[in-house]
Amino acid sequence: MKYFEISSSISLFFVNCKMKVKINQSELWVYFVVWIITNFYSLFVLVQSQNDIIQNNRLQFSNLKDLQPGWKFLSRYRDVSDIEWSSWKYFIETTWCYFIIQYILSEIIREKFPEYLKYWYIVSSCTFVCKYTGYKHLVTILMQPTIYAAVIKFGGKKISIWIISIILLVTYNSLKYNFYFWSFLEHDDMQDEEVYLLLFCVAWTELRCISYSIDFVENKDEMYLKSKDIINMISYILYLPMLYTGPVILYEDFEKSFTRVYKFDAKIRRFFYDIFIFFTYTLILDYIFHYIYFYAMQSDMELIRQLPSLALCGGGLWMGLQFHMKYVISYGIVSSFTRLDNIEPPPAPRCIARIHVYSQMWRHFDVGLYRFLVKYIYKPCYNIISGSFKLPIIVYKLLASLGTFIFIFLWHGMVWHIFMWTVLNYIGITLEYSGKLISRHTSYQWLKQNILKTEANETRFIAVLCTPLLALSAISNFYLFAGTDVGNLFFERFFQPSLGKSLLLCFSLYCCCQVSIALEDVPSRGNNLTKTDLKKSL
Repeated sequence: MKYFEISSSISLFFVNCKMKVKINQSELWVYFVVWIITNFYSLFVLVQSQNDIIQNNRLQFSNLKDLQPGWKFLSRYRDVSDIEWSSWKYFIETTWCYFIIQYILSEIIREKFPEYLKYWYIVSSCTFVCKYTGYKHLVTILMQPTIYAAVIKFGGKKISIWIISIILLVTYNSLKYNFYFWSFLEHDDMQDEEVYLLLFCVAWTELRCISYSIDFVENKDEMYLKSKDIINMISYILYLPMLYTGPVILYEDFEKSFTRVYKFDAKIRRFFYDIFIFFTYTLILDYIFHYIYFYAMQSDMELIRQLPSLALCGGGLWMGLQFHMKYVISYGIVSSFTRLDNIEPPPAPRCIARIHVYSQMWRHFDVGLYRFLVKYIYKPCYNIISGSFKLPIIVYKLLASLGTFIFIFLWHGMVWHIFMWTVLNYIGITLEYSGKLISRHTSYQWLKQNILKTEANETRFIAVLCTPLLALSAISNFYLFAGTDVGNLFFERFFQPSLGKSLLLCFSLYCCCQVSIALEDVPSRGNNLTKTDLKKSL
C-alpha cells in the first residue's frame, strides 16, 4: 500500500513534472529502488525472526492475550492488540447502515427544507448516541459544548476559552482513570470498543468546541449567544460522521458546506469508489495482521529483545505503515461521508515512507489537526510574543512551537511515552529551524558557492544532514506507537550498532531523504471533488 503511493507519485512526476529533481534521474532511481528494497527486506527479516522466536518460545507465545484465532481459511492467529483499530472497525460495522439512512434523509431535507438541515444533524446525532451507547454517553458528550456555551454567554474572551480548555483537558485525562467516572457510565455493560470510542469522542469534541468558540469570539460584534448560534454550535460539534474520529474540520469549513452544492452523481460515484478502495485497504491490513505479530509481542518485552536489529527496524517500519494505513482508512471513510454533505475534508495522510523531516510530518500527515494547531495556537502565540518582546524571529517561532507542543501533549494524554514523543518532536523541530537559519548565513552561502557549487550537490548535502534527524524522528514516533519500553529499546540498539549495520541503516535513511525531497511537492491521493463537480454556490 505504501509502495503503491510511492509508485503513483513517481508516475505523477513523469506525467505532470511535479517532482523536485535536482539530481540526475538515474541516481534518483537508485535511491528509490534501494529504499523500497530495504523496506521489503527489513519486513521479511521481521517475519522470519518472528517465526523463529515462535518456534523456540511456544509457551510464551501461547500466553500472548492479543493473539486470537483469525480467519478460518488461513488457520492462523491474528494480532488484535491495536484497540484504536478494532474500535474504529466496530464503529463502522455497527453504524454504516445508520450513516446511509442519515445521508438519504439529509439529502431530502437539503433539497426541500434546507433551513432545517442543522436541526436534523442534531436530532440524528442525539438519536444515534442514545440508541447505540445510551443517554449517559450523550450527557457526557454534551457537557463540553454546554461549558463552552456558558463561557461565551457570560462574556468570556479567548483567554477564558483557553483556560477552560486546559482545565477540561487535565480533568479529562484524570477522569478516564477514575472508577467513579466509569461507574456513572455503567462500564461493566460496555464493550471495550465502546469505552475507547467514548474516549476518542471526548477528545475530538474538545477540538470542535475550541474551533467554534474562538471563531465566534473573533467574528461576533456582540458577545450574545443567540438561539441560532447555539444551533450552529451543536450541529457542528455533534455532526455524526466526525463525532468519534477525525479528521478535524474547522468550523469555517463546516459552514461553507451549506453554501456549496456538488452534483449528486459526482458525489455518489466518488463515494462508492472511495468505499471500495478503503474496504480493500481494510482487508489487506487485516490480512497482514495474521502474519506480523510485532504489536502483540510487545506485551512480553523479552520476545521483542530477541529480535535482531534489522528485524527490529522492520518492526519499526511496520508500526509506521500500520499507523499510516489505519488513519488513511478511518479518515478516508469518514471523509467519504462528509463529502456527501458537501463538506470538503482535509487531504489524506501522506505516506510516512516519503517524509524525512518533522515539519513535513506535522504538515502532511494529519492536515486537519495541523490546520487547527496553526490557526488557533501557533499563529496567536507568535503574534502575542512578537508584539510583546523584541527577539530574533527564530525565538518567536520556537516559543510559539513550544506552546503548540504543550497543547499536543495535553490533548494526546499526559503519560510518559507521550511526553517523550512530544519532547523529541520539539527537539527535532528546533534542529530543523536552526538548520534553516544557518542556511541563510553568509558562511553557508560561501560553502554553497565554493564547495557544493551545484544544486545536485546541495541536495546530497542536505540529505546527509537530514539522515540523523530522520532517525530521531522515527524513534520518537516509536514512543507514540508502542510506548516507553519499545522506544527505549530502539534507542539502546541505535547507540550500540555494529559498523556494517550502521552503514546499512544510514544509507537506507539517506535514500529515504532523497526520495522525500524529490516527492515533496507531489500530493497524496486526492481527497476532494473537483471544481467541475461544483453544481452551484448559493
